[in-house]
Amino acid sequence: MYPQVDKMAGMYSAARLSDARAFFLFRTPEPLDYHHRDVGRQKALLGEVYADVGWELPRMLAEIDATDTFYMDSITQLRMDTWSKGRITLVGDAGYCPGPAVGGSTSLAVVGAYVLAGEIAAAAGDHARAYPAYEAALREYVEVSRKLALTASGTLVPKSRLGLCTLVHGARILGHLPSSLTRSLSRLAAARRINIHDTFALRDYQGLISR
Repeated sequence: MYPQVDKMAGMYSAARLSDARAFFLFRTPEPLDYHHRDVGRQKALLGEVYADVGWELPRMLAEIDATDTFYMDSITQLRMDTWSKGRITLVGDAGYCPGPAVGGSTSLAVVGAYVLAGEIAAAAGDHARAYPAYEAALREYVEVSRKLALTASGTLVPKSRLGLCTLVHGARILGHLPSSLTRSLSRLAAARRINIHDTFALRDYQGLISR
């Protein structure tokens, strides 16, 4: 990875992949002007953002110009006062996406679907009662997930020189620690970490499962 203030680039591969994948994350003060189907414009914007960056960026940008496997999107959080209107309600990313690339969307969608189904069952199919109960049960969980997503994006794409130095030097220190120590630190962090997706108490809805 190669981080700078307000931007990040890197490459990765994985098992069963015969090539390397490049990724780019960057922050802009205003929304970018492009159409989601205009790949040429998207590639041009990427070239403009990373034009002054060294490392392997010139080669990566050249490869992007020639590739057909290209995808670009904004990391956007959906925030609405309500997820329901009439007989229609929203679940998962459609209603409360914390933002792609920062994690949590799948867990939110699964938990949201379960709670919605449970509240509909508890209300005997009355959506006027079920939808407000669904939102009330899930709202705090969604808000905490959104805050975690913003923290994750701010760490991965630093907003200041101080944040950049912290990220770079932290990664360097970890890379020089003995493997036994890094494994111990990882286990300690995992043991003390509060996972928001494990703290949401799922209600046992009576009547949700037909017997």
